Amino acid sequence: MIDVSIVIPVFNAERSLGACLDGILRQDLSTSRCEVIVVDNNSTDASMSITRRHPAVRLLSEPRQSAYAARNRGLSEAKGKWIVFTDPDCVPRHDWLRRLTERMADPAAKVVMGRDRPAGRSTAVRLLGEYDHRKETFVLASSDAAIYYGHTNNLIARREAFDEVGVFDEGARGSDVIFVQRVLARYGTQAVQYQPDAVVDHFEIRSASVYFRKAFIYGRSAHRYSSIVAARPLRNAERMHIFRDTIAASGLSRTETGYLFVLLMAGVACYEVGWLAAASGTHWNVMMNGKDKMTG
Repeated sequence: MIDVSIVIPVFNAERSLGACLDGILRQDLSTSRCEVIVVDNNSTDASMSITRRHPAVRLLSEPRQSAYAARNRGLSEAKGKWIVFTDPDCVPRHDWLRRLTERMADPAAKVVMGRDRPAGRSTAVRLLGEYDHRKETFVLASSDAAIYYGHTNNLIARREAFDEVGVFDEGARGSDVIFVQRVLARYGTQAVQYQPDAVVDHFEIRSASVYFRKAFIYGRSAHRYSSIVAARPLRNAERMHIFRDTIAASGLSRTETGYLFVLLMAGVACYEVGWLAAASGTHWNVMMNGKDKMTG
């Protein structure tokens, strides 16, 4: 009997996929009742050769070009009662799966998200990563469902949640937020929780410039999903509360505090520009790179 199915959508991920799969297969939780599913989404590089070097991994394919379509394909074939999602540019810590599944012992938990830790080692990336951690702590403990979001690079969900609210929308980025919002609408805020000890190192986030590009993309996708579900961006007062929490929890110096403030203002500006670009129908491909051809 399979308890846990781990689903990874893959599009041209040869640089990091091997490390991702090695990390999953070296978990300190017994994998005898787990399955690992890679869903190829039209890769043209060595990704599938890398996958085949891991015989314990089940390989599927999805021709529709969408990370969410690939996730849905994996979900349709998954045998587990718990479905875990991560991405090929994320490498889980050795206790990642155990930490995620431990949180599912709470019967109220329908969806649990772990911590997405940037792999970059610059001061800017470290500070932004600390802020994002405090943001998730704040958001995923809030009584206001409208500010909740999701990220499918580190998420576990009960199969029954998909049975009740449906699978991922196969559109652009933000379909993970739509799924989480639908879970909240059905079960309440106690159903979506944060497990910060379940950590993946996110190899895409190696510089502040990548962080800002993603902020633009998130702003653009937020405009889309805000017309589908009752989600809203954080207010400035909420952002300032999280900023103060980050300073206190991380023991930031005055210099680091000022630097983080400037970084966050730049990130908010990128988010707002993304929102405005979506509202006006403008396509700003200069903010994109090849990875984003796999929408989501």
